[in-house]
Amino acid sequence: MKKKIGLALIGMCMVAGTMAQSSSDTPQNVVETMYLIPKRGMEDKFEAAVKAHDAKFHPAGPFVAGLRKVEYGEKAGWYVFVYGPTTYDNLDNRPAKANGHDADWSSTVDPLVETYGSTSLWNLNKDLSYGYDILQKSKYYELWMVTLKRGEYYRFKALSEKLKKAYESLGTTSFVVFDNPLHTANSPDIGLIWSFNTYKEWADDPGPKAAYEKIYGAGSWQQMMNEWKDILVDYNSEIRSFVK
Repeated sequence: MKKKIGLALIGMCMVAGTMAQSSSDTPQNVVETMYLIPKRGMEDKFEAAVKAHDAKFHPAGPFVAGLRKVEYGEKAGWYVFVYGPTTYDNLDNRPAKANGHDADWSSTVDPLVETYGSTSLWNLNKDLSYGYDILQKSKYYELWMVTLKRGEYYRFKALSEKLKKAYESLGTTSFVVFDNPLHTANSPDIGLIWSFNTYKEWADDPGPKAAYEKIYGAGSWQQMMNEWKDILVDYNSEIRSFVK
């Protein structure tokens, strides 16, 4: 029995390792996200304080960071502080006490925070993603936090490679894939992002079905949807806006 349990644990670790390394092996792929709720009535002051903090310590470059607001979803009303994409080395060497970073956050931002939520790491999968530059210029994005059936990542990867080509052929909407390198109970395996600029655009968007079938043939979209349902456990979605 112990041998069987040990083998099962080894198998789980091998899957987790594959997930962590599934994105490009280059290191500049990590994003750190932290949920926050500002004090009631202090939202505008909170946004201004975070933007001022970012201008000082997180401008464009290796320590870039920005603020997002969850507009719809289970955590509507929360904000997300997004650090990166950067390198794991830069997680070790981020601005801290030495240059006044921590003191600035403590004195200007922290007094406006009601609650700190969960903090997560995500690996940007450049091989499966298209249009990160489009995402950065957009007003909103939809995020799916996806849990896959055990051992089905290889099928997800194949589907994503095809979807990437469809979005590339359109050239208007980002399709960005993140892998979760840190497993916790009930945590998602994958993050998927699509950009948009108005809610009408989001509501009217049929997805890349026509572009997909132009590349892969009539009926291929339904085949893809059937396979997606077959590998999926569940997902949660959020709509976030960029606080600029």
